[in-house]
Amino acid sequence: MLATAVALGSSSAANAEEASSAAPVQDEMAVIDSAKIVDRVRGDLAAVGVAVPGVDPELTGAVDRAVSSVLPGTRPAAQDEPGEPEAADAPDTPAEAPLRPSAGSSTSPSQWLPQSSGGDAIPAEVDPVNTDAVAQDPNYVWRNDLSSRVLAGKPQEEWVLNRAPGSRFDAPRAPEESHVAHAQGTSLYGPSTPIYVGQDTMCTLTVAGVDGDGRQVGVTASHCGEVGDQVSSADSWQLGPSGTVVSTNEYLDYAVIEFGSNAAVTRSYNGVTVNSLDSDGVNRGDVLCKQGVATGHDCATTWLTGQEAHVTQLCAMAGDSGAPVLAGDRLVGHISRSALPIPNGHLFSCRTPLQGALHAPTASVAVNPVLGDINARGGVGAGLALPEN
Repeated sequence: MLATAVALGSSSAANAEEASSAAPVQDEMAVIDSAKIVDRVRGDLAAVGVAVPGVDPELTGAVDRAVSSVLPGTRPAAQDEPGEPEAADAPDTPAEAPLRPSAGSSTSPSQWLPQSSGGDAIPAEVDPVNTDAVAQDPNYVWRNDLSSRVLAGKPQEEWVLNRAPGSRFDAPRAPEESHVAHAQGTSLYGPSTPIYVGQDTMCTLTVAGVDGDGRQVGVTASHCGEVGDQVSSADSWQLGPSGTVVSTNEYLDYAVIEFGSNAAVTRSYNGVTVNSLDSDGVNRGDVLCKQGVATGHDCATTWLTGQEAHVTQLCAMAGDSGAPVLAGDRLVGHISRSALPIPNGHLFSCRTPLQGALHAPTASVAVNPVLGDINARGGVGAGLALPEN
């Protein structure tokens, strides 16, 4: 990972000649502190029970000097600069459990304004909708420190957004269509909508539609919750729960959600559109794509296929469970779990784009057997069809 950070710095060397010849004032220079980056990753791993040795100051110091030598306007961290505290012992809270106030909480709204890692104000052009006094999900965190931008693979960007515990990806923003529905008192659900299930689990919605009896329904992974759990959109959680888990199938790892009157469904959400539901015809070597709240959008090669599941190199971690897996605008399945046995699968999950393809393969459940089982059971969800829009 540190080697990748050096490569990122090297790629900027071509721009060095165009920089001003005047040396920046040292206090105004960005600090390259790879020890802080390593400590942050150690903290993420500790949160899921993985102990990692401390940093080697000689190695991180060498990396800092190498990066700053090719990245204009930066300097290596001084040896006496304080780093991040030692990673705490792993808490009992599961990795996918975010911390958030409940809808209607008496907590002052100003406490839940969009956050930055350093407490800096969020410019309106970065997050024009959420800079007002609307209560905000504390997992919707804008960061502008250098280590967060490097870990997100966007060192030149001014801000990146983290939305799932342990993820260092620049996450998908709440889309305009969700804000419009929110202003009307409605939570909008479609393929890739981030959701909270129960009190503390963040997942991603696979698809939303209307069943044979006209009920608004959705599908996600069954391990996200249990029958009776309430569901909220993480893009409009301030409106409170707008759905309930009504059935699950652990073998096929799917859950059916029935949405209430304060919800609306769509086939197109945040740039993801589903126009058909069919997992037949997926072959080894095919490129499939997904979009999840933790790691965003990516595409990867299919390694194995079967009637009930596919194994791909799609990037996924806690929070992406349920994310739609697509071949173009055709839904072929949803993200289920790592293809490696636990705990190794969790250890090698995809947490930063700096990993590239160096992460565990991902297992996804095929949509045809899921729909077949829902129809065979009858009741809520049977006859699921895509919305008109």
